[in-house]
Amino acid sequence: MKSPKKGYRIGELAYLASVNPRTIDFYTRAGLIDPLKREDTNQHRYYPESALDRLLLIKQLRAHHLSLAEIRTHLENISSPDQRQVIETLQSVCQQMDRLQRQLMGVAPAVALADRTVIVGMTAEAMQKVATLTAALSSLLASL
Repeated sequence: MKSPKKGYRIGELAYLASVNPRTIDFYTRAGLIDPLKREDTNQHRYYPESALDRLLLIKQLRAHHLSLAEIRTHLENISSPDQRQVIETLQSVCQQMDRLQRQLMGVAPAVALADRTVIVGMTAEAMQKVATLTAALSSLLASL
């Protein structure tokens, strides 16, 4: 969906960012996203294209359990001419973190299986020793 001349209406922005319009209202009231000035002809709020970038960044930061205060600090720190580059870098870092987390989740079952294999091996070895000691004890008792 191409951004109209005026900007995005809240429904369009919500659709593009895959969020509920109430989420955008919440972030707007919290001061994390700023709409363009309302036109006198209607009461529709319009958001600039940069609001989509900010909203996507907020989603990623929330996914990594950052508080709204921490997100506000991050957004204030990136309000510079190089904002887009910083956002792209943060998005890349978040994607890498997501990828690493998925890899860890994939490794966890293998580690658990390896642990079980070691435990089973140790248990079998211990049972063999118990059987050997039991046989030796039985032999000793029989000779008495």
